[in-house]
Amino acid sequence: MVVTTIRKWAGACTVACLGLATLAGTSPVRAEPVLIGSTPTGHLMWIADEKDYFEAQNVDVRLLEFSSGVVASRALAAGEIQLGNSSEFAFVSNLLRNPGLRLIASITRANSANLFARRDRGITNVEDLVGKRIGVTRRGIGEFFLGEILAINGLSANDVTLVNLRPPDIVDEIARGSIDAAMTWEPFVFKSKRELGDKFVLLPEQDNYYYHFVLAGKANWIETHRKEVRGVLRALLDAERFTAENPAEAQAIIAKRFRLDPEFVRETWNKYVLEVTILQNLISLMEQETQWLIDNGHVTGASVPDFLSVVDAEPLSSVAPDAVKLIE
Repeated sequence: MVVTTIRKWAGACTVACLGLATLAGTSPVRAEPVLIGSTPTGHLMWIADEKDYFEAQNVDVRLLEFSSGVVASRALAAGEIQLGNSSEFAFVSNLLRNPGLRLIASITRANSANLFARRDRGITNVEDLVGKRIGVTRRGIGEFFLGEILAINGLSANDVTLVNLRPPDIVDEIARGSIDAAMTWEPFVFKSKRELGDKFVLLPEQDNYYYHFVLAGKANWIETHRKEVRGVLRALLDAERFTAENPAEAQAIIAKRFRLDPEFVRETWNKYVLEVTILQNLISLMEQETQWLIDNGHVTGASVPDFLSVVDAEPLSSVAPDAVKLIE
């Protein structure tokens, strides 16, 4: 509803202002704003907005908050926004149903999806999970990473009991003790740690499980709005530089914008690599996730796409060539 209202307002304003401009003999007003949907985890988006970096690049951006990347992806597919920020997993799931989508950048690499447990259930290592109940949000990146961690340790989903829970419910259930362990992401890992205190244990060997927050749009819109896309990417690169040089101020911006506990922001900040990139490991990760979705019956009639053709690297390579590292 908010998006529809903004677009109707923008359209009406454009028509009215064009009429006035014609009467006055002046130039037409700027084009319709670029509507971008982002979750709170799209840190660079919100920092760029707060620091007026979009405006500095002469791009009229209306940044809309979405509760999850899945919701933002759906809005993108429905044409309610022009660009959307989500995990690469949500992008892949959306792409398999909407092949006209294109990825233009990763704006964060995150290690914020973690497997943890109740220490008082005798769990200190992954091998201790055999026969235990693990809370996880099914069909998402949490279940994908959980499967990877189990496999590396010689286990499978058949060795444990998976309990399908929304992230907020994971916090409640592990505190109550109805589950023994959980796989979820921030801020729910932090909240679970607070609830459990000394009973909380983060299981080892998870440092390599990074996922990406990517920026995507429809191919036809990106192709016809190259100037705006480049402006958005330049603004995000400015936000990247600001964040690297002023981490405390960047953290304060995020804490204030989303009314977060500053302690939580500080403690979890190092779980995020805030860089605008397109890396080869992103391609590999999306291929693995697509195959996992197919193998586990989460999609039907699909095959692994050629992700090099799904990624439109031209806008980013034109403004920051060193940020693109792909093997053609």
